[in-house]
Amino acid sequence: MKKQVTLSAIALATAFTATSAFAGMTVAEKDDGKLELSGKAFLGFQSVDKSGTKTLGGNVDRFYFQAKYKKDDWYARITTDVNNEQSQKDSNGDTKNLKRNMNVFLKYAYIERSFSDAAQLRLGLSHTPWIDYEQGLWGHRFVSKVTSDHFGFDSSADYGVGLKGKLADKMVEYWVTATNGGGYGEPNQTGALDINSRVTIKPIDGLDVSLQYRTGYKGKKTTSTVNIADKDTMTQLMASYKVDGYRIGANTISVKNLKTAAGDDRTATAIWGTAKFNKEFGAFAKVESMDNNGTKTDHQVIGVDYFMDKGLTMSFAYDNEKTGSAKTTKMGVYSLVKF
Repeated sequence: MKKQVTLSAIALATAFTATSAFAGMTVAEKDDGKLELSGKAFLGFQSVDKSGTKTLGGNVDRFYFQAKYKKDDWYARITTDVNNEQSQKDSNGDTKNLKRNMNVFLKYAYIERSFSDAAQLRLGLSHTPWIDYEQGLWGHRFVSKVTSDHFGFDSSADYGVGLKGKLADKMVEYWVTATNGGGYGEPNQTGALDINSRVTIKPIDGLDVSLQYRTGYKGKKTTSTVNIADKDTMTQLMASYKVDGYRIGANTISVKNLKTAAGDDRTATAIWGTAKFNKEFGAFAKVESMDNNGTKTDHQVIGVDYFMDKGLTMSFAYDNEKTGSAKTTKMGVYSLVKF
């Protein structure tokens, strides 16, 4: 097994070294407008032991290709995605078959108007306020999702409108969205909009303190039916601190379902950290747990990074998750490729 993973790492590194130096390009400029193309891929080779059932092989977790256009105060973006996602957890935490095995689909498609640093209005299929932000701090989405995404509490993109900006000399950031609620995989309009928001305060250099609040039906309310059992609220608090090449963070999450008879509550906590020792090597680790009405899930990820080039990171990681008697262990080589 060790020999197979090592050989796979060498093969991946050789294949991508020639292209990893490219991190997007400007393909057209006219009348102060600029069109840029870029891409990003999460590729890996791993062994998986799922409660005694073992598999081994390569995988394409994500493959994004995007076009961005900017002119004056206007900005537009469209991003396509390709991945092997036969089933996943929806925003309710339920597993479902999305029937898009290695298909191309839209991840983002929006326009944005900037009025000032304090106010940018966005319309279309866009990031939700939290997940992309924490992914930027965690820096290892190509290995493991952030906690709220991993446990299916929130969707990373949705259809709607959002307002975001920076205040108090950029010490305070805010982002509020009103969306359909079903996420990018369920674009249909419903009988109510979901509200999702984040406020981040940066009181000192390196410290980020963020609060998220989301409420809504997650795309499950029809115009003719009002079912309060489908509505829930989510709050999340995260603190993260970075000094030099080291960052540590901690999250606490609470999801409350507004049932008429009894509460259906889920909670989660996480502690994580990343380190960049020098230009070539780094490490990362995350410990998180979720309590779903008495059923507990524990998840740990640990790994090392090799920064081969500006556009290529190779990581060797160990991933272990346990829920009751069910256990999944993954070990392999993961790569982040930007072009």
